[in-house]
Amino acid sequence: MNHLALIGPADVVARRLAGINGIYRIGRGEMAGVAVSFDPGDERRRQNLLAWFERGAEPGATLLVDDWKYCSDTDPGLADTVRWIAAASWNVRVVVTARAVDELPERVPLRVEVLDFLSLHGLRRFSKAAAWTGRWWKVPVGVGADGPLVVELTHFADGKWRTGSHLSVPTPEVLRSLVLGLMTTHSPKLFQAVFIDAQDSGVFDGLANAPHVVAHHRWAARDPQRIAELLTAESERRLDVVGNTWTIFDHRGFDQVLPQLLVCVNGFADLAHTELGTALMALARDVGKSGVQLVVDSPHEVADLRVGECEVPANLDDAAVELPALMHEEEPAPDFFTLHETPRHLWRSRPVKLQYRAAVGVDEFGQRVEVDLKSQHLQDGMGPHGEITAPDDRRAEGIRAVVLGQLLRHSPDELQVVLVDFRGTGVFAGLDGAPHVRHGIVDLLEDHALRTRTLADARHRTIWDHRAAGHVLPELLVCVDGVHGLLAERPEFEEVLRTLAAEGRTYGQHLLLSDTTPSTYGSYRLECTEQGWVRRIGRSVEKVVFPTDLDDVVWSLPIQMASS
Repeated sequence: MNHLALIGPADVVARRLAGINGIYRIGRGEMAGVAVSFDPGDERRRQNLLAWFERGAEPGATLLVDDWKYCSDTDPGLADTVRWIAAASWNVRVVVTARAVDELPERVPLRVEVLDFLSLHGLRRFSKAAAWTGRWWKVPVGVGADGPLVVELTHFADGKWRTGSHLSVPTPEVLRSLVLGLMTTHSPKLFQAVFIDAQDSGVFDGLANAPHVVAHHRWAARDPQRIAELLTAESERRLDVVGNTWTIFDHRGFDQVLPQLLVCVNGFADLAHTELGTALMALARDVGKSGVQLVVDSPHEVADLRVGECEVPANLDDAAVELPALMHEEEPAPDFFTLHETPRHLWRSRPVKLQYRAAVGVDEFGQRVEVDLKSQHLQDGMGPHGEITAPDDRRAEGIRAVVLGQLLRHSPDELQVVLVDFRGTGVFAGLDGAPHVRHGIVDLLEDHALRTRTLADARHRTIWDHRAAGHVLPELLVCVDGVHGLLAERPEFEEVLRTLAAEGRTYGQHLLLSDTTPSTYGSYRLECTEQGWVRRIGRSVEKVVFPTDLDDVVWSLPIQMASS
Protein backbone atom coordinates (compact mmCIF):
# COMPACT_ATOMS: atom_id res chain seq x y z
CA MET A 1 0.00 0.00 0.00
CA ASN A 2 1.48 3.35 -1.08
CA HIS A 3 2.20 5.90 1.60
CA LEU A 4 1.48 9.46 0.46
CA ALA A 5 2.68 13.00 1.07
CA LEU A 6 0.22 15.60 -0.18
CA ILE A 7 1.59 19.12 -0.63
CA GLY A 8 -0.91 21.95 -0.81
CA PRO A 9 -3.41 24.14 1.04
CA ALA A 10 -6.06 22.54 3.23
CA ASP A 11 -8.98 22.85 0.80
CA VAL A 12 -7.03 21.28 -2.08
CA VAL A 13 -5.76 18.46 0.15
CA ALA A 14 -9.30 17.78 1.42
CA ARG A 15 -10.56 17.29 -2.13
CA ARG A 16 -7.73 14.85 -2.86
CA LEU A 17 -8.56 12.83 0.28
CA ALA A 18 -12.29 12.68 -0.46
CA GLY A 19 -12.05 9.29 -2.16
CA ILE A 20 -10.09 7.55 0.59
CA ASN A 21 -12.04 5.53 3.18
CA GLY A 22 -11.12 4.62 6.74
CA ILE A 23 -9.11 7.74 7.60
CA TYR A 24 -7.95 8.23 11.20
CA ARG A 25 -6.65 11.74 11.52
CA ILE A 26 -4.28 13.70 13.77
CA GLY A 27 -4.78 17.37 13.05
CA ARG A 28 -6.32 20.66 14.07
CA GLY A 29 -10.03 21.34 13.63
CA GLU A 30 -12.41 19.07 11.77
CA MET A 31 -12.28 17.43 8.35
CA ALA A 32 -15.25 15.92 6.56
CA GLY A 33 -15.11 12.25 5.66
CA VAL A 34 -12.71 11.02 8.35
CA ALA A 35 -13.57 8.22 10.76
CA VAL A 36 -12.03 9.96 13.78
CA SER A 37 -9.98 13.11 14.33
CA PHE A 38 -7.76 13.93 17.33
CA ASP A 39 -6.12 17.27 18.04
CA PRO A 40 -2.30 16.99 18.19
CA GLY A 41 -2.40 18.48 21.67
CA ASP A 42 -4.65 15.65 22.97
CA GLU A 43 -1.70 13.49 23.97
CA ARG A 44 -3.60 10.54 25.45
CA ARG A 45 -5.87 9.97 22.43
CA ARG A 46 -3.08 10.71 19.97
CA GLN A 47 -0.79 8.14 21.56
CA ASN A 48 -3.59 5.55 21.73
CA LEU A 49 -4.25 6.01 18.00
CA LEU A 50 -0.57 5.67 17.13
CA ALA A 51 -0.25 2.57 19.32
CA TRP A 52 -3.25 1.02 17.51
CA PHE A 53 -1.54 1.58 14.15
CA GLU A 54 1.72 0.19 15.52
CA ARG A 55 -0.15 -3.03 16.36
CA GLY A 56 -1.51 -3.21 12.81
CA ALA A 57 -4.83 -1.32 13.16
CA GLU A 58 -7.47 -2.75 10.80
CA PRO A 59 -6.67 -3.74 7.21
CA GLY A 60 -7.08 -0.80 4.87
CA ALA A 61 -6.97 1.88 7.59
CA THR A 62 -5.24 5.17 6.81
CA LEU A 63 -3.29 7.21 9.36
CA LEU A 64 -3.51 10.86 8.33
CA VAL A 65 -1.08 13.33 9.90
CA ASP A 66 -2.57 16.62 8.76
CA ASP A 67 -0.07 19.51 8.68
CA TRP A 68 3.11 17.63 9.49
CA LYS A 69 5.08 20.64 10.70
CA TYR A 70 2.51 21.59 13.33
CA CYS A 71 1.92 18.00 14.48
CA SER A 72 5.61 17.11 14.72
CA ASP A 73 6.35 20.32 16.64
CA THR A 74 3.67 19.24 19.13
CA ASP A 75 5.06 15.69 19.38
CA PRO A 76 8.86 15.55 18.77
CA GLY A 77 8.73 11.74 18.71
CA LEU A 78 6.12 11.60 15.96
CA ALA A 79 8.65 11.14 13.14
CA ASP A 80 10.10 7.96 14.65
CA THR A 81 6.64 6.50 15.28
CA VAL A 82 5.33 7.24 11.78
CA ARG A 83 8.56 5.92 10.26
CA TRP A 84 8.08 2.62 12.10
CA ILE A 85 4.38 2.35 11.12
CA ALA A 86 5.16 3.04 7.46
CA ALA A 87 7.93 0.43 7.40
CA ALA A 88 6.35 -2.36 9.47
CA SER A 89 2.59 -2.23 8.93
CA TRP A 90 2.04 -3.59 5.42
CA ASN A 91 -1.80 -3.48 5.51
CA VAL A 92 -2.27 0.18 6.50
CA ARG A 93 -1.50 3.46 4.75
CA VAL A 94 0.22 6.58 6.06
CA VAL A 95 -0.72 9.95 4.56
CA VAL A 96 1.12 13.13 5.53
CA THR A 97 0.08 16.61 4.47
CA ALA A 98 2.28 19.70 4.38
CA ARG A 99 2.32 23.17 2.89
CA ALA A 100 5.84 22.81 1.48
CA VAL A 101 8.05 19.97 0.30
CA ASP A 102 10.82 20.84 2.76
CA GLU A 103 8.46 20.33 5.71
CA LEU A 104 8.12 16.56 5.12
CA PRO A 105 9.62 14.03 7.55
CA GLU A 106 12.93 12.41 6.68
CA ARG A 107 13.39 8.71 5.92
CA VAL A 108 9.68 7.98 5.58
CA PRO A 109 8.89 6.16 2.29
CA LEU A 110 6.30 8.59 0.92
CA ARG A 111 5.12 9.07 -2.64
CA VAL A 112 4.94 12.84 -2.97
CA GLU A 113 2.07 14.53 -4.79
CA VAL A 114 2.36 18.29 -5.21
CA LEU A 115 -1.21 19.52 -5.52
CA ASP A 116 -0.41 23.23 -5.54
CA PHE A 117 2.24 25.10 -7.51
CA LEU A 118 2.96 27.71 -4.83
CA SER A 119 3.40 25.00 -2.21
CA LEU A 120 6.18 23.49 -4.33
CA HIS A 121 8.05 26.74 -3.69
CA GLY A 122 7.17 26.99 0.00
CA LEU A 123 4.64 29.79 -0.53
CA ARG A 124 1.13 30.04 0.88
CA ARG A 125 0.24 32.97 -1.36
CA PHE A 126 2.05 35.12 -3.88
CA SER A 127 3.26 38.61 -3.16
CA LYS A 128 6.23 40.19 -4.87
CA ALA A 129 7.74 41.34 -1.58
CA ALA A 130 7.68 37.83 -0.07
CA ALA A 131 8.26 35.66 -3.14
CA TRP A 132 10.90 37.40 -5.24
CA THR A 133 13.83 36.51 -3.01
CA GLY A 134 15.67 33.92 -5.16
CA ARG A 135 19.42 34.20 -5.87
CA TRP A 136 19.63 32.25 -9.13
CA TRP A 137 21.14 29.05 -7.85
CA LYS A 138 18.35 26.47 -8.02
CA VAL A 139 14.61 26.00 -8.50
CA PRO A 140 12.25 23.04 -7.80
CA VAL A 141 10.23 21.86 -10.81
CA GLY A 142 8.28 18.83 -9.58
CA VAL A 143 8.57 15.39 -8.01
CA GLY A 144 10.69 12.67 -9.60
CA ALA A 145 11.21 9.02 -8.83
CA ASP A 146 13.54 9.87 -5.94
CA GLY A 147 11.51 12.73 -4.50
CA PRO A 148 11.44 16.47 -5.18
CA LEU A 149 13.39 17.43 -8.30
CA VAL A 150 15.43 20.62 -7.91
CA VAL A 151 17.25 22.06 -10.92
CA GLU A 152 20.61 23.75 -10.30
CA LEU A 153 20.94 26.73 -12.60
CA THR A 154 24.67 27.27 -12.07
CA HIS A 155 27.82 25.25 -11.61
CA PHE A 156 31.50 25.93 -10.99
CA ALA A 157 33.66 25.79 -14.10
CA ASP A 158 36.96 24.04 -13.33
CA GLY A 159 35.86 24.15 -9.70
CA LYS A 160 36.90 27.82 -9.52
CA TRP A 161 34.36 30.28 -10.87
CA ARG A 162 30.58 30.19 -11.08
CA THR A 163 28.89 30.03 -14.45
CA GLY A 164 25.39 29.39 -15.75
CA SER A 165 24.16 25.98 -16.87
CA HIS A 166 22.35 25.31 -20.13
CA LEU A 167 19.40 22.97 -19.65
CA SER A 168 17.40 20.47 -21.66
CA VAL A 169 13.94 19.49 -20.43
CA PRO A 170 12.03 16.26 -21.14
CA THR A 171 8.49 17.63 -21.61
CA PRO A 172 6.65 20.91 -22.24
CA GLU A 173 5.12 20.61 -18.76
CA VAL A 174 8.54 20.52 -17.13
CA LEU A 175 9.60 23.52 -19.20
CA ARG A 176 6.54 25.46 -18.04
CA SER A 177 7.07 24.49 -14.41
CA LEU A 178 10.74 25.49 -14.49
CA VAL A 179 10.12 28.89 -16.10
CA LEU A 180 7.10 29.74 -13.96
CA GLY A 181 9.04 28.69 -10.87
CA LEU A 182 11.80 31.13 -11.73
CA MET A 183 9.27 33.89 -12.38
CA THR A 184 7.60 33.17 -9.05
CA THR A 185 10.79 33.33 -6.99
CA HIS A 186 12.97 35.87 -8.87
CA SER A 187 12.23 39.49 -9.71
CA PRO A 188 12.67 40.86 -13.25
CA LYS A 189 15.76 42.69 -11.97
CA LEU A 190 17.47 39.33 -11.47
CA PHE A 191 16.24 37.45 -14.51
CA GLN A 192 14.46 38.07 -17.80
CA ALA A 193 13.28 35.64 -20.45
CA VAL A 194 13.08 35.33 -24.21
CA PHE A 195 10.63 32.73 -25.55
CA ILE A 196 11.31 31.11 -28.92
CA ASP A 197 8.69 28.70 -30.26
CA ALA A 198 9.55 27.12 -33.61
CA GLN A 199 5.93 26.30 -34.55
CA ASP A 200 3.78 28.32 -32.09
CA SER A 201 2.84 25.27 -30.03
CA GLY A 202 1.32 27.30 -27.20
CA VAL A 203 3.82 26.00 -24.61
CA PHE A 204 4.42 29.55 -23.42
CA ASP A 205 0.74 30.48 -23.11
CA GLY A 206 0.14 32.46 -19.93
CA LEU A 207 3.85 32.67 -19.10
CA ALA A 208 4.43 35.28 -21.81
CA ASN A 209 2.32 37.76 -19.82
CA ALA A 210 4.83 37.91 -16.95
CA PRO A 211 6.90 41.10 -16.55
CA HIS A 212 10.10 39.06 -16.96
CA VAL A 213 9.43 38.36 -20.66
CA VAL A 214 11.19 40.74 -23.05
CA ALA A 215 10.29 38.90 -26.27
CA HIS A 216 8.03 36.06 -27.40
CA HIS A 217 8.91 34.81 -30.88
CA ARG A 218 6.17 32.68 -32.42
CA TRP A 219 6.73 30.68 -35.63
CA ALA A 220 10.47 31.17 -35.21
CA ALA A 221 11.22 28.60 -37.91
CA ARG A 222 9.80 31.03 -40.51
CA ASP A 223 12.30 33.82 -39.77
CA PRO A 224 15.26 32.44 -37.80
CA GLN A 225 17.78 34.99 -39.12
CA ARG A 226 15.97 38.02 -37.65
CA ILE A 227 15.77 36.42 -34.21
CA ALA A 228 19.43 35.38 -34.44
CA GLU A 229 20.44 38.99 -35.14
CA LEU A 230 18.43 40.28 -32.17
CA LEU A 231 19.96 37.76 -29.76
CA THR A 232 23.48 38.35 -31.05
CA ALA A 233 23.10 42.12 -30.61
CA GLU A 234 21.86 41.63 -27.03
CA SER A 235 24.78 39.33 -26.23
CA GLU A 236 27.27 41.85 -27.60
CA ARG A 237 25.68 44.61 -25.53
CA ARG A 238 26.01 42.52 -22.40
CA LEU A 239 29.63 41.61 -23.09
CA ASP A 240 30.41 45.29 -23.57
CA VAL A 241 28.81 46.16 -20.22
CA VAL A 242 30.59 43.39 -18.34
CA GLY A 243 33.97 44.14 -19.92
CA ASN A 244 37.08 42.09 -19.29
CA THR A 245 37.42 42.33 -15.53
CA TRP A 246 34.43 40.50 -14.02
CA THR A 247 31.69 38.04 -14.82
CA ILE A 248 27.92 38.31 -14.70
CA PHE A 249 27.91 36.75 -11.22
CA ASP A 250 30.25 39.38 -9.79
CA HIS A 251 27.59 42.10 -9.79
CA ARG A 252 24.92 40.49 -7.66
CA GLY A 253 25.48 43.21 -5.05
CA PHE A 254 24.44 46.83 -4.87
CA ASP A 255 25.56 47.84 -8.35
CA GLN A 256 23.88 45.07 -10.34
CA VAL A 257 23.19 46.25 -13.86
CA LEU A 258 22.41 43.06 -15.80
CA PRO A 259 19.80 40.38 -15.08
CA GLN A 260 20.29 36.81 -16.22
CA LEU A 261 18.67 36.23 -19.61
CA LEU A 262 17.00 32.84 -20.03
CA VAL A 263 16.41 31.93 -23.69
CA CYS A 264 13.74 29.22 -23.76
CA VAL A 265 13.49 27.30 -27.02
CA ASN A 266 10.64 24.98 -27.92
CA GLY A 267 11.12 23.04 -31.17
CA PHE A 268 14.90 23.26 -30.94
CA ALA A 269 15.39 20.36 -33.38
CA ASP A 270 13.69 22.46 -36.10
CA LEU A 271 16.05 25.38 -35.45
CA ALA A 272 19.39 23.73 -34.69
CA HIS A 273 20.66 23.85 -38.31
CA THR A 274 19.44 27.38 -39.06
CA GLU A 275 21.12 30.75 -38.49
CA LEU A 276 19.31 30.86 -35.17
CA GLY A 277 20.79 27.54 -34.09
CA THR A 278 24.27 28.80 -34.94
CA ALA A 279 23.67 31.99 -32.96
CA LEU A 280 22.45 30.04 -29.95
CA MET A 281 25.61 27.92 -29.98
CA ALA A 282 27.72 31.08 -30.02
CA LEU A 283 25.73 32.64 -27.18
CA ALA A 284 26.15 29.50 -25.10
CA ARG A 285 29.93 29.83 -25.05
CA ASP A 286 29.79 33.27 -23.40
CA VAL A 287 27.38 32.35 -20.61
CA GLY A 288 29.79 33.21 -17.81
CA LYS A 289 30.23 36.75 -19.11
CA SER A 290 26.92 37.59 -20.76
CA GLY A 291 24.55 35.77 -18.42
CA VAL A 292 22.60 34.30 -21.35
CA GLN A 293 21.46 30.77 -20.50
CA LEU A 294 19.58 28.34 -22.76
CA VAL A 295 16.70 26.00 -22.00
CA VAL A 296 15.95 23.66 -24.91
CA ASP A 297 13.28 21.02 -25.32
CA SER A 298 15.46 18.20 -26.62
CA PRO A 299 18.83 16.69 -25.67
CA HIS A 300 21.78 18.45 -27.30
CA GLU A 301 25.49 18.83 -26.64
CA VAL A 302 24.97 22.47 -25.72
CA ALA A 303 22.86 21.45 -22.69
CA ASP A 304 25.29 20.52 -19.93
CA LEU A 305 22.40 19.61 -17.59
CA ARG A 306 19.50 17.35 -18.51
CA VAL A 307 16.46 17.79 -16.30
CA GLY A 308 14.92 14.46 -15.31
CA GLU A 309 11.37 13.24 -15.71
CA CYS A 310 9.04 14.45 -12.98
CA GLU A 311 5.43 15.07 -12.06
CA VAL A 312 4.65 18.78 -12.13
CA PRO A 313 2.13 20.39 -9.75
CA ALA A 314 -1.47 19.50 -10.53
CA ASN A 315 -2.59 23.11 -10.93
CA LEU A 316 0.35 24.25 -13.08
CA ASP A 317 -1.79 25.49 -16.00
CA ASP A 318 -4.04 27.52 -13.71
CA ALA A 319 -1.01 28.99 -11.97
CA ALA A 320 0.53 29.90 -15.35
CA VAL A 321 -2.48 32.15 -15.98
CA GLU A 322 -3.02 33.57 -12.49
CA LEU A 323 0.52 34.28 -11.28
CA PRO A 324 1.78 36.40 -14.23
CA ALA A 325 -1.28 38.61 -13.80
CA LEU A 326 -0.54 39.04 -10.08
CA MET A 327 3.03 40.03 -10.90
CA HIS A 328 1.79 43.21 -12.57
CA GLU A 329 -0.33 44.37 -9.64
CA GLU A 330 1.01 47.17 -7.47
CA GLU A 331 1.73 46.37 -3.84
CA PRO A 332 1.63 48.98 -1.09
CA ALA A 333 4.87 50.25 0.40
CA PRO A 334 5.58 48.86 3.89
CA ASP A 335 5.71 50.89 7.06
CA PHE A 336 9.10 51.50 8.68
CA PHE A 337 9.20 48.59 11.12
CA THR A 338 7.77 46.13 8.58
CA LEU A 339 10.50 47.14 6.15
CA HIS A 340 13.14 46.48 8.79
CA GLU A 341 11.44 43.29 10.03
CA THR A 342 11.49 44.33 13.68
CA PRO A 343 8.91 45.97 15.97
CA ARG A 344 11.49 48.21 17.72
CA HIS A 345 15.11 49.31 17.62
CA LEU A 346 17.41 46.33 17.68
CA TRP A 347 20.97 46.95 18.85
CA ARG A 348 22.83 43.68 18.67
CA SER A 349 25.98 42.33 17.10
CA ARG A 350 25.75 41.45 13.42
CA PRO A 351 28.18 39.85 10.94
CA VAL A 352 30.57 42.30 9.32
CA LYS A 353 28.75 42.03 6.00
CA LEU A 354 25.54 43.34 7.61
CA GLN A 355 27.07 46.04 9.79
CA TYR A 356 26.21 49.63 8.79
CA ARG A 357 23.85 48.24 6.20
CA ALA A 358 20.13 49.04 6.38
CA ALA A 359 17.13 49.26 4.09
CA VAL A 360 15.85 52.67 3.03
CA GLY A 361 12.75 51.51 1.12
CA VAL A 362 11.55 49.08 -1.54
CA ASP A 363 11.81 49.04 -5.30
CA GLU A 364 8.96 48.73 -7.80
CA PHE A 365 8.99 44.95 -7.26
CA GLY A 366 8.60 45.17 -3.49
CA GLN A 367 12.23 44.22 -2.82
CA ARG A 368 14.33 45.99 -0.19
CA VAL A 369 16.67 48.73 -1.39
CA GLU A 370 19.56 49.18 1.02
CA VAL A 371 22.29 51.64 1.87
CA ASP A 372 25.60 50.31 3.18
CA LEU A 373 27.90 52.93 4.71
CA LYS A 374 30.92 50.62 4.50
CA SER A 375 33.59 51.26 1.91
CA GLN A 376 33.37 49.55 -1.45
CA HIS A 377 37.07 48.79 -1.27
CA LEU A 378 37.49 47.72 2.35
CA GLN A 379 34.26 45.91 3.22
CA ASP A 380 32.30 45.47 -0.03
CA GLY A 381 29.78 48.19 0.83
CA MET A 382 28.67 51.15 -1.23
CA GLY A 383 30.30 54.00 0.70
CA PRO A 384 32.04 55.51 2.41
CA HIS A 385 30.16 58.67 1.44
CA GLY A 386 26.67 59.41 0.17
CA GLU A 387 24.45 62.20 -1.13
CA ILE A 388 20.81 63.21 -0.97
CA THR A 389 19.82 65.29 -3.99
CA ALA A 390 16.33 66.80 -3.96
CA PRO A 391 14.41 70.09 -3.75
CA ASP A 392 14.39 71.84 -0.38
CA ASP A 393 10.98 70.47 0.59
CA ARG A 394 11.84 66.85 -0.24
CA ARG A 395 15.35 66.25 1.11
CA ALA A 396 14.17 65.43 4.62
CA GLU A 397 12.52 62.24 3.28
CA GLY A 398 15.78 60.85 1.95
CA ILE A 399 17.78 61.90 5.01
CA ARG A 400 15.31 60.28 7.37
CA ALA A 401 15.20 57.06 5.36
CA VAL A 402 18.98 56.69 5.54
CA VAL A 403 19.66 57.89 9.07
CA LEU A 404 16.70 56.24 10.85
CA GLY A 405 17.60 52.85 9.38
CA GLN A 406 21.15 53.15 10.70
CA LEU A 407 19.99 54.33 14.14
CA LEU A 408 17.55 51.43 14.34
CA ARG A 409 20.33 48.85 13.90
CA HIS A 410 23.33 50.44 15.64
CA SER A 411 23.84 51.60 19.21
CA PRO A 412 25.61 54.88 20.10
CA ASP A 413 28.72 52.76 20.82
CA GLU A 414 28.70 51.66 17.18
CA LEU A 415 27.54 54.82 15.40
CA GLN A 416 27.61 58.52 16.22
CA VAL A 417 26.03 61.27 14.13
CA VAL A 418 26.85 64.91 13.51
CA LEU A 419 24.06 67.07 12.05
CA VAL A 420 24.90 70.30 10.20
CA ASP A 421 21.83 72.30 9.08
CA PHE A 422 23.42 75.23 7.24
CA ARG A 423 20.19 76.93 6.17
CA GLY A 424 18.41 76.31 9.46
CA THR A 425 15.41 74.71 7.74
CA GLY A 426 14.84 72.12 10.47
CA VAL A 427 15.57 69.26 8.07
CA PHE A 428 16.98 67.19 10.96
CA ALA A 429 14.06 67.82 13.31
CA GLY A 430 13.29 64.66 15.27
CA LEU A 431 16.60 63.01 14.39
CA ASP A 432 18.42 65.39 16.74
CA GLY A 433 16.72 63.70 19.71
CA ALA A 434 18.53 60.39 19.17
CA PRO A 435 21.25 59.40 21.67
CA HIS A 436 23.66 58.90 18.75
CA VAL A 437 23.78 62.63 17.94
CA ARG A 438 26.79 64.65 19.06
CA HIS A 439 25.49 68.10 20.04
CA GLY A 440 27.34 71.38 20.17
CA ILE A 441 30.30 72.39 18.03
CA VAL A 442 32.19 69.36 16.73
CA ASP A 443 35.66 69.93 15.29
CA LEU A 444 35.72 67.27 12.57
CA LEU A 445 39.42 67.71 11.79
CA GLU A 446 40.22 67.25 15.48
CA ASP A 447 38.06 64.10 15.50
CA HIS A 448 39.97 62.88 12.46
CA ALA A 449 43.32 63.56 14.12
CA LEU A 450 42.21 61.72 17.27
CA ARG A 451 41.16 58.68 15.26
CA THR A 452 44.45 58.76 13.37
CA ARG A 453 46.46 58.79 16.62
CA THR A 454 44.30 56.06 18.16
CA LEU A 455 44.90 53.65 15.28
CA ALA A 456 48.58 54.55 15.02
CA ASP A 457 49.16 53.92 18.74
CA ALA A 458 47.43 50.54 18.45
CA ARG A 459 49.32 49.78 15.20
CA HIS A 460 46.12 49.12 13.33
CA ARG A 461 45.80 50.01 9.67
CA THR A 462 42.02 50.61 9.59
CA ILE A 463 39.14 51.04 12.01
CA TRP A 464 38.02 47.51 11.08
CA ASP A 465 41.36 46.09 12.25
CA HIS A 466 40.97 48.14 15.45
CA ARG A 467 37.50 46.71 16.12
CA ALA A 468 38.56 43.18 15.29
CA ALA A 469 41.14 43.48 18.08
CA GLY A 470 38.33 44.15 20.56
CA HIS A 471 38.48 47.95 20.78
CA VAL A 472 35.40 50.19 20.75
CA LEU A 473 35.49 53.04 18.24
CA PRO A 474 32.16 54.08 16.67
CA GLU A 475 31.70 55.08 13.05
CA LEU A 476 30.91 58.77 12.58
CA LEU A 477 28.19 59.84 10.13
CA VAL A 478 28.45 63.54 9.24
CA CYS A 479 25.20 64.83 7.73
CA VAL A 480 25.42 68.24 6.06
CA ASP A 481 22.33 69.86 4.51
CA GLY A 482 22.83 72.76 2.11
CA VAL A 483 26.45 71.86 1.48
CA HIS A 484 26.89 74.12 -1.57
CA GLY A 485 25.76 77.20 0.34
CA LEU A 486 27.99 76.26 3.26
CA LEU A 487 31.06 76.03 1.02
CA ALA A 488 30.19 79.32 -0.67
CA GLU A 489 30.08 81.19 2.64
CA ARG A 490 32.76 79.20 4.46
CA PRO A 491 35.26 77.92 1.88
CA GLU A 492 37.52 76.69 4.68
CA PHE A 493 35.04 73.82 5.16
CA GLU A 494 36.34 72.40 1.87
CA GLU A 495 39.41 71.16 3.74
CA VAL A 496 37.16 69.20 6.11
CA LEU A 497 35.31 67.58 3.21
CA ARG A 498 38.49 66.75 1.32
CA THR A 499 40.10 65.17 4.38
CA LEU A 500 37.12 63.06 5.31
CA ALA A 501 36.42 62.14 1.70
CA ALA A 502 39.98 60.94 1.16
CA GLU A 503 40.59 59.16 4.46
CA GLY A 504 37.18 58.59 6.02
CA ARG A 505 36.90 54.97 4.95
CA THR A 506 40.10 54.16 6.85
CA TYR A 507 39.13 55.92 10.08
CA GLY A 508 35.35 55.33 10.11
CA GLN A 509 34.13 58.79 9.06
CA HIS A 510 31.28 59.03 6.56
CA LEU A 511 29.76 62.02 4.76
CA LEU A 512 26.07 62.31 3.93
CA LEU A 513 25.78 65.54 1.94
CA SER A 514 22.45 66.95 0.82
CA ASP A 515 21.47 69.79 -1.49
CA THR A 516 19.51 70.51 -4.66
CA THR A 517 22.40 69.33 -6.90
CA PRO A 518 25.07 66.65 -6.44
CA SER A 519 28.51 67.21 -4.96
CA THR A 520 31.71 65.45 -5.98
CA TYR A 521 32.16 63.32 -2.89
CA GLY A 522 29.37 60.73 -2.97
CA SER A 523 29.90 57.04 -3.67
CA TYR A 524 26.13 56.54 -3.71
CA ARG A 525 23.19 58.89 -4.08
CA LEU A 526 19.50 59.07 -3.26
CA GLU A 527 17.97 61.40 -5.83
CA CYS A 528 14.45 62.77 -6.15
CA THR A 529 13.48 62.76 -9.85
CA GLU A 530 10.26 63.61 -11.67
CA GLN A 531 9.40 59.88 -11.55
CA GLY A 532 10.17 59.56 -7.83
CA TRP A 533 13.17 58.65 -5.70
CA VAL A 534 16.03 56.55 -7.04
CA ARG A 535 19.22 55.14 -5.57
CA ARG A 536 22.29 55.53 -7.80
CA ILE A 537 25.50 53.60 -7.30
CA GLY A 538 27.95 53.18 -10.16
CA ARG A 539 25.91 52.30 -13.25
CA SER A 540 23.00 50.95 -11.22
CA VAL A 541 19.81 52.99 -10.85
CA GLU A 542 17.16 51.56 -8.51
CA LYS A 543 13.72 53.05 -7.92
CA VAL A 544 12.95 53.56 -4.23
CA VAL A 545 9.68 54.00 -2.37
CA PHE A 546 10.21 55.06 1.23
CA PRO A 547 8.22 53.68 4.19
CA THR A 548 4.78 55.25 4.54
CA ASP A 549 5.26 56.48 8.12
CA LEU A 550 8.68 58.15 8.16
CA ASP A 551 7.17 61.43 9.39
CA ASP A 552 5.82 59.67 12.49
CA VAL A 553 8.83 57.46 13.14
CA VAL A 554 11.27 60.38 13.05
CA TRP A 555 9.58 61.78 16.17
CA SER A 556 8.86 58.56 18.06
CA LEU A 557 11.93 56.37 17.44
CA PRO A 558 14.66 58.76 18.68
CA ILE A 559 12.67 59.37 21.88
CA GLN A 560 12.29 55.61 22.45
CA MET A 561 16.02 55.08 21.92
CA ALA A 562 16.95 57.93 24.25
CA SER A 563 14.81 56.48 27.04
CA SER A 564 15.95 52.87 26.64
